[in-house]
Amino acid sequence: MADFSDLHDSAVSAVAPLTNFSNEELSSTVFLLCMLLTAGLFITSHLIPWRYILLVSGNAAILSKHPNIHDFIQNIAHDMAKEAAGQAPPLASASPEVPLTRLLGDISLDSFPEEREVEIFEIQYRSLAPYSESDWESFLFSPVPYDPLSPSRIAGDRPKGCRFFEDVQPPAGWAWKSKKWELDLDCREWVVERMITGVGFEVPGAPSQGGPGTDEIGGWVWDLSSSSSPRGDDGVASALGYQDFGSNPSLCGDKKKSRKKGKEKASQDYEEKGNTGPNVMGEWRRRRWVRIVNRIGMSAGKEREKDRVVDDNA
Repeated sequence: MADFSDLHDSAVSAVAPLTNFSNEELSSTVFLLCMLLTAGLFITSHLIPWRYILLVSGNAAILSKHPNIHDFIQNIAHDMAKEAAGQAPPLASASPEVPLTRLLGDISLDSFPEEREVEIFEIQYRSLAPYSESDWESFLFSPVPYDPLSPSRIAGDRPKGCRFFEDVQPPAGWAWKSKKWELDLDCREWVVERMITGVGFEVPGAPSQGGPGTDEIGGWVWDLSSSSSPRGDDGVASALGYQDFGSNPSLCGDKKKSRKKGKEKASQDYEEKGNTGPNVMGEWRRRRWVRIVNRIGMSAGKEREKDRVVDDNA
């Protein structure tokens, strides 16, 4: 059973790299050659003496295990090596031989390479201390938005990333197609898509959160300050079932009348209000940048090196 397992593993290690499309160009070339060979055999298979071929190849495989035959083959190979060494080296050709891997690399099987959109989040920080400056400072560029409910944020870790745009690299096996990053001004879409809560964002068409006198570009999504709440005391008391908590008795009757008449306005979530001023903003804010990448081929050596680096980091 152990021999069968070893044979299976060796067969998989020999065949899998050619057929699993880890190297798309090599696997596609093998696929095309197999298709052509199959089409040719459908036409000429009845003309090939399969019985004699199998008979000769089987006997040759058995005889090759004989010690005398093995020594005979080694002697012939040794003599041929001596003759080749005694001959003068051939003249250098004007056009050097191109290795097979180089030829396979020149094969272009896809006229349109795969394209995808990558994202990076620009994260800024400001201190909420009473006597500190309230200006936002660029912190870093991170692949995650570092929202209030992110695992790293809950664990108390600082955001991870790089300090400058130039340090952002494309994923392994991809290359930049577009020359510049584009700012995603529709922050509502990715906030809702990720189901992020506890943040505020700019409504399209509303003034920037930096104020009417600033030229700051929008697209920011900021944390809600812990001291601010979308609901008032009455809203919290109503949610808890204590309608009379913290309320004036003279106003209670008016509220009941307004509820009976159906004229009470529904409270609006802060996330839908857009900009309400800097006092409700927390310590962190972020905005999303996107860029287009193209799929490129990776050599087997680079793939092994990448896997080795990943294993070392793990």
